[in-house]
Amino acid sequence: MSSELMIALDVINGSCRYNQWIYSLLKPHLSGIVLDIGSGLGNIASLFVKPEIEEVIFSECDAALFAELRKQPFSLKKFRMLSLDITKLDDIESLNSERINTTTCVNVLEHIEDDIGALINMKQILVPGGTAVILVPALMGIYGSLDSIHGHFRRYTHKTLSDKMKSAGFTVKTWRYMNILGVFSWFFAARVLKQKKFSQKTCGFLDKMVPLFRRMEKDLQLPFGQSLLMVGEKL
Repeated sequence: MSSELMIALDVINGSCRYNQWIYSLLKPHLSGIVLDIGSGLGNIASLFVKPEIEEVIFSECDAALFAELRKQPFSLKKFRMLSLDITKLDDIESLNSERINTTTCVNVLEHIEDDIGALINMKQILVPGGTAVILVPALMGIYGSLDSIHGHFRRYTHKTLSDKMKSAGFTVKTWRYMNILGVFSWFFAARVLKQKKFSQKTCGFLDKMVPLFRRMEKDLQLPFGQSLLMVGEKL
């Protein structure tokens, strides 16, 4: 795990309003036993409080990050933690006896070189009718220094992610872009200023603006955004 990534996770962990916004988009699609892939410090999966959720499984493939994850205090009614690499067949086969109803993958797929292979593995561990809920950075046109320094292989569009999910055997149920104003701030930071780390001050300011952003985007199907949510079903 790079020091840049740990610093980024610390900053993101403090963006409480933004994390709640992400959760509000994931929430309608979560039920049963939920496996969160690449939990990081657990800033998103720790919010998974909903009567339809039976259990939350935090997972992480990086040993140092997994150790930090295990130290985090969570108040969920039922949860556990797994050391899991979604790209490794042995790790996937170890879940054969589980009944995973939902997988969540928030800002993780872009870090995986063989993303279609990872999606195929997600499908394998889901029960029939199970759901994969994916959130990824959007738009290759704003790919820049902040992406490369944090190990992003790519950013996505609706079409590129949809094609990959279909190639993995999922039926795409719904999708939406989010954070349209974030496109411009990311472009300026990553392409113009070529920043190598997240600015805590800037992230703090943007986090305070989240209630306004949410109201602006409520019930809209945006033509683009900084992030892309997609939900696939295993038939």
